[in-house]
Amino acid sequence: MDAHRRSDTDDGAVRVALGFDSGRNRELLAQLLAQYDVIEFEASVPEETDLCIVDEGAFARLRDALTEWKADSQPTAAPALLVATGDETALWEEYGDAVGTAVDAIQSIPAPKRAIETRVSALLETREESKLATDRRNQLELYGRAMDGAEIGIIITEADGDFPVVYTNDGFLDITGYDREEVLGRNCRFLQGPDTDEQTRTELREALQSREQVSVEILNYRKSGEPFWNELEIVPVTEDGTVSHFIGFQRDITERKSRERILQRHQRIVQSVSDPILVLDPAGTIEYANDAAAQVFGAGTTDTAITTLFDEEQAGELMDTLMLALARDETHEQELTLPGDRHTYQFRFQPETLEGSRRVIVVARDITDIRRQQERLSVLDRVLRHNLRNKLNVVAGHAATLTDAPDSDTETIQSAGERISAAADSLLDIAEAVREFGDETSIDGQTGQQRDLAALVEQTVPRLEITYPDANVETVTPESAMAVCPDQIEFCLDKLFDDAIDRSGEASNITVSVIDRADVVELRVHDDGETMPQIERNALMTGSETPLEHTQGIALWLVRWAVEGVGGQFRVDAENGTTVTLSLPAG
Repeated sequence: MDAHRRSDTDDGAVRVALGFDSGRNRELLAQLLAQYDVIEFEASVPEETDLCIVDEGAFARLRDALTEWKADSQPTAAPALLVATGDETALWEEYGDAVGTAVDAIQSIPAPKRAIETRVSALLETREESKLATDRRNQLELYGRAMDGAEIGIIITEADGDFPVVYTNDGFLDITGYDREEVLGRNCRFLQGPDTDEQTRTELREALQSREQVSVEILNYRKSGEPFWNELEIVPVTEDGTVSHFIGFQRDITERKSRERILQRHQRIVQSVSDPILVLDPAGTIEYANDAAAQVFGAGTTDTAITTLFDEEQAGELMDTLMLALARDETHEQELTLPGDRHTYQFRFQPETLEGSRRVIVVARDITDIRRQQERLSVLDRVLRHNLRNKLNVVAGHAATLTDAPDSDTETIQSAGERISAAADSLLDIAEAVREFGDETSIDGQTGQQRDLAALVEQTVPRLEITYPDANVETVTPESAMAVCPDQIEFCLDKLFDDAIDRSGEASNITVSVIDRADVVELRVHDDGETMPQIERNALMTGSETPLEHTQGIALWLVRWAVEGVGGQFRVDAENGTTVTLSLPAG
């Protein structure tokens, strides 16, 4: 009896309404049915009543109320029991016209309690099953309306035989162009055609035979013969533990597949480009990086902020340019140097709308060689304009002195001649350095050569000591230090030594050392003479000359360019003299 519980009331109890004229019988019946929520009614049937029980005295006045309650409850059963004294057969003859409209059963009293309980239980079972059936019917109607109105295609097939279609919604008919009569009873293979992938067909067939869910993208054909891409999902429907039907959900994804093909073509084009290309969201997060970008910035750059690729100052400049491009909806450019390899890139920020979202396409072009060539041209231009002009002015001035000097003024003539000779030697040194450097190989495009810098120093320094016998030279080298060196590495070492001698005099103290730091090998030349002037250090370290910051020659520039040509770095330090350091990639 406790199995009869309501699911639509607050307390969940089964509600039994009693309509009795006999107070004695009403009391006895209420006690018998104490496990239910028993209420009394005098006129209309109370809401949420599951079973009505009336005696013959109240039936006449409650008959219309019972009839109305049962009609309003349709299609759910609303059982009513008439309790009356007398023979049950006679009672059925007397009240037969009311059975089905006002009452459903008649119980003769007096009767055993068990008989009454059984009769009540049976009526409540009828009520419960009717409610479940109504719920299922409503649910099926809801599902039917939902499927009929769905924009996607929906079909239901039997799970036996050749899987014939037993239901199709309008969405399926709209997608395929067929009429309902042309679809029902057929296997959906009729949608396949000459270019339908055989492997996809096999996957569908095996899933149906195994009674398993499957999702595929398959090329189907409309009734007109037009191909379309169908995103198909098939789900088995189980009844009593056995698959009885399959539901197929279909979406026309032809437009999406077309966009995907276009996107794939664009991606192939983008991947073939040698310039790094990134796609950023408005916050600067990298959403896409082509192969070139992955090689330059690292394979794990997607889903990271682009600012992490640069130092703090450059990251700020980058974000300023990004925000400006978005705010003005126009292309902006920014030159930035990667902290690791010191390559300079021109970043082009182009705002675009991709699939409805605001994005910024960034194209980075390596302009390191261009900037280096510009720097070299500016240095060479300065050398030609400054050194050549100054030295030729010296030559011209002292030549005039020779011309104007009396033949007897030997001292004046000798002094002027010496100055002319010194100026000419200076120009010849510049020309010789450029010639000697250029005879080795070009600066750019060289891959470098594996050299043992420790061995090179030990072989070269004795020769330099012969050239400058008064110099006190010390070497500090490991047993071996392999490095990627420019083709002009001997030239570089000679010029660093010459520069140290020029600055500190032939009797100077010079230390040539090699330091192996695993990833780089450093070649250092230190002298304890006069410190290199600040303006020269600034020029060499920044990589360009200005009218106020320039060097007195070209030799150190050639050294710097040679080192940068193999990915190395050039540095000048001024502490207890001057130290020039060449940092070369370890070999």
